[in-house]
Amino acid sequence: MHKLVPALMMAFLVTGCAVHPQPRVAPPPPPQPVVEKPTLSAFDARVGQCRDELDALQSYNVTVYQQYRQRFDRINGQLNKYMEIRGKIGSDIDDIALPKYQFNLRNLCFDIRSELTRQIVKEV
Repeated sequence: MHKLVPALMMAFLVTGCAVHPQPRVAPPPPPQPVVEKPTLSAFDARVGQCRDELDALQSYNVTVYQQYRQRFDRINGQLNKYMEIRGKIGSDIDDIALPKYQFNLRNLCFDIRSELTRQIVKEV
């Protein structure tokens, strides 16, 4: 029995110290920085819907349509002028100015939608 113990100890030490190669796993790639693109696609879609509603308003009341069309053209012209110079100004100015132009146009679109609804309901 005493002869078996050293043999077992030796077998344990030899097998316990064996180097087991571990599979190499490539580290995950570093996360890519998120780059925010200056896109107005959702905003453009809303403006397109607004134009459609403005055109529909013409069918109900031409005078009211002309008033809203003038406002729409003025605000849209201001926004287009700003978009031309946008690349030449700092981001701090852009962070203030662009939302203001967008708000003005959204506010007008809300007014157009409300007026169109009034005109449609008035005819019913």
